[in-house]
Amino acid sequence: MDKGPKPKKSSSKGVIDAKAYREGLEPEERARYLRKLHFIGGADPYELAPSSWINDDPESLPSVSYPDIVNYLVFSPSPYTAEDLTSYKSLEAYNQMVCGWVREIQYQVIDDRRVAKAKVLQSQSIRETPLEPWIIAEKSGRILGAHCTCMAGLGETCTHVAALLFLIEETVKLRDSKTVTQEKAYWLLPTALSKVEYRECRKIDFTVTKRSQSLEDQSASNFSTVTVGKTQQPTSDELSSLFSALSAIGSKSAIVSLIEPYSDSFVPKVIGENVPLVLTELRKDEAVHMDYSDLLSTCKDVEISVSEEQAKAVEAATRDQASSKLWFRFRAGRITASKMKTACCTDPKQPAQSFIKRDRLCDSLPSEPRGINPATVCYPESYRFTSKATTWGCNHEKFARDMFIDVHKESHENVKVHDTGVFISPSVPFLGASPDGLVSCDCCGVSVTEVKCPFCVKSDKLDSVSYLEKDSEGKLTLNRNHQYFYQVQTQLGVCKLESAYFVVWTEKDLHVECILFDEEFWDTICEKSKNIFDTAIMPELVGKFYTRLSSTMANVSSQPGVSTLAETHGSDCAASASGQEETWCFCGQVEFGKMILCDNAKCHIKWFHYLCINVNFALKGKWYCSKCQKLPQFEPKKGKKPLK
Repeated sequence: MDKGPKPKKSSSKGVIDAKAYREGLEPEERARYLRKLHFIGGADPYELAPSSWINDDPESLPSVSYPDIVNYLVFSPSPYTAEDLTSYKSLEAYNQMVCGWVREIQYQVIDDRRVAKAKVLQSQSIRETPLEPWIIAEKSGRILGAHCTCMAGLGETCTHVAALLFLIEETVKLRDSKTVTQEKAYWLLPTALSKVEYRECRKIDFTVTKRSQSLEDQSASNFSTVTVGKTQQPTSDELSSLFSALSAIGSKSAIVSLIEPYSDSFVPKVIGENVPLVLTELRKDEAVHMDYSDLLSTCKDVEISVSEEQAKAVEAATRDQASSKLWFRFRAGRITASKMKTACCTDPKQPAQSFIKRDRLCDSLPSEPRGINPATVCYPESYRFTSKATTWGCNHEKFARDMFIDVHKESHENVKVHDTGVFISPSVPFLGASPDGLVSCDCCGVSVTEVKCPFCVKSDKLDSVSYLEKDSEGKLTLNRNHQYFYQVQTQLGVCKLESAYFVVWTEKDLHVECILFDEEFWDTICEKSKNIFDTAIMPELVGKFYTRLSSTMANVSSQPGVSTLAETHGSDCAASASGQEETWCFCGQVEFGKMILCDNAKCHIKWFHYLCINVNFALKGKWYCSKCQKLPQFEPKKGKKPLK
C-alpha cells in the first residue's frame, strides 16, 4: 500500500490536523477512512476535544480478548482486496506493549461504541514523534475499525494498532479480576518507556515475551523463590510406570510421543481423498463485496453434496471429537444438533436483526434462543465456549455414561458402547451431529446416547432439572419443546437411527429415558433449518456477509435526504390489511434499520435495506434498484455509473 500523507500538526499542543490529513488521502483511502468514522457518528478521534477523553475508568474500555485481536488482525477480510488481512506479524506487538512502548492511552464512549487511542513509540527510531493509533470497538470487544498515522496505518493492522489492542486486553483482564486484597491490580501494567539506555550486548535480554505468559505470571519474578533440594533420578521401572499411566489417561503428553510403543497413537490419521468439501472452502473472493440480493443469487448456484462413503469416512476420522482439528473442520458451516432449536426459532424473515449480533453467550445454549449466529456456525473453533457448567459436564460425562451402561446391562444383553465422531447427513448435507456415543445390545439394536450433567443442580434430585417434566403418570420426561429434544431428534435423523437414550446425571440421581425418532418432527426441523442455512449461513460461507469489516456499517446515524420507511408513511405503514407486517427489499424482510426508496414510482419493491444493497450512508441524487436500472427509461447513460 502507498505511503499515506504525513499527518500535519496544528499549533495547539501538537494535535494532528485531521482535516488536512483526510484531504491528503487518496480517494479510495479517504472513502474508507470516512466509512470507519460512521461507526461513531462521523466524529474523527483526531478532532475530538481533549476534555472528552478519559484515562481513569477502565470500565469504559471494550472487553477485547485475544481471540478478538486474532480475528481482526488475521481473519478479517481486507476492505481493499477482500483477502484475509493475515497480519501475523502484528501479533508480535505484544512484546512492544510489555516493554512500555504504548503511552497516554485514552478512551471514551460514542453512540455505545468504544473509542480508544494512544501514543506508540516508533520501532525504527524511538526519539521520533510517537505515532497515534486509534481503534473503534463494540462493548463486547469486537473490533470494528482502526487507524494509525504510520506508513502502514492505512492497512489498519500495523504493529502500533496491535500494541494498543494488547494493552487494552491486558487492562481488561486486570479489570475483570482482583488480587487477594480484592483491589484491581493495575500496578501490573507496564509503565510508559521514557528513554532507552545503552547497554553492552551481553547485558541485553533479547528474548521475546511469550503471549501465553500473562502479566500476572510475569510479576511473580518480584517475589523471592524457594530453594529446592536435589531430587533423586527415577529408575527405569518408575519411568515405565509413568509413561504407561500418561498413555492410559489419553492426555496426549508430549514426552509419551517420543517413547515406543506409546508414540504410535500420535501418528496423524490419513482419511484419504474420499471426504466431502469443507464448507468454509465455499468462499468466493468476488462475493465478499456483493450486496445481499446478489449474494443470495450466487449462493443458489452453490451445490453441497455428501455421499454415504464420505459421511462414513468423516465419522471415523473425527472420533477424537473436540481434540481433533478435523472435528471442527467438518462441523464448520453446518447446523449441528446442539444448535437446532436456535436455528428453528430464528425468524428467517429477519436474519439481519438476529444474526448480525455476535453474542458471546450464543454457545451457552440458553433456554430461550436469541437467534443463531452465523459466525459461531461457520467458525466453531474460534467461538469455543467454556464455563464452569461446560467444564463440569465434560469432566463428568464419561462417569455418567459408564453409570448408565451399568444400569442398562441389568435389562439388556451383550451391551456395548461405541465412541463417535461427526455424523453428516447425506440427504441433508448442511446438518451434522456429534452424539456422546452409540450403545448397542442384542435385544434392541443400536441407539444414540446423549448425556447431560447439569451444573446448576449438580447436587440435587432430578425433580430440580428444569427441562424434565412429569407426564400424566407422574414419570419424568424430556420437555418436547426444549432444545435438548431438538438435539436428540436431530441426532436420530442424521444418524438414521430409531431410538436414543437421554441420560441426565447428578450427584444424587440418574435419569434414563428412551426417546423414539419422530419423523414428522424431523421433517419440520429440516425445513426450518434449510431456510436459515440458505438465508444466513450460506451468505457467510460464500461472501463473509456477517463478518466482513463493512457489514456493520449499515447502522449509521441518520443522514439528511434519506428517511426511513416509518418516517415517510407513519407508524402504521408496516401493517398490511391482514394484520401481518409488510415485507420489503430483495430479501423479503420486514422494515428494520435504515432504508432507501427506489425513485421509480412503479417499483414493485419500493424500499430497500442499506445492508442488503451494501450502502453505508445517504446517496446523492436519484437512486434506482438494480431491477429498475435495467428498464430503458432508467438505464444509466453511457459513461455514467449508476449510484450504488
